Amino acid sequence: MTPTSATTQPGTRRQVREALVRARALWRDMTGESAYDRYLERYAREHAGCPNRPDGAHGSGHESAHEQGHEPAHGPMSEREFWRARARQAETEISTGCC
Repeated sequence: MTPTSATTQPGTRRQVREALVRARALWRDMTGESAYDRYLERYAREHAGCPNRPDGAHGSGHESAHEQGHEPAHGPMSEREFWRARARQAETEISTGCC
């Protein structure tokens, strides 16, 4: 192995790794797999100023207050809840298309 090839190899590995990361992100976007990640990002932005977030997240005590009927629910949906809600919406949404 020549000294030149040994010094360029880590850069090539990095470029390949970066290309694979970009390809994976694109694939996840195309297949819809990244929808939950985008939901969590949007939820964090929209609820950043919520007074019920002492540690940057909604606490379980807040959820129990909702269960008692005192205030609306806070906290993002779990991944399972998100996908179920998305499937439910797709089933009930009225299509205006021809098919």
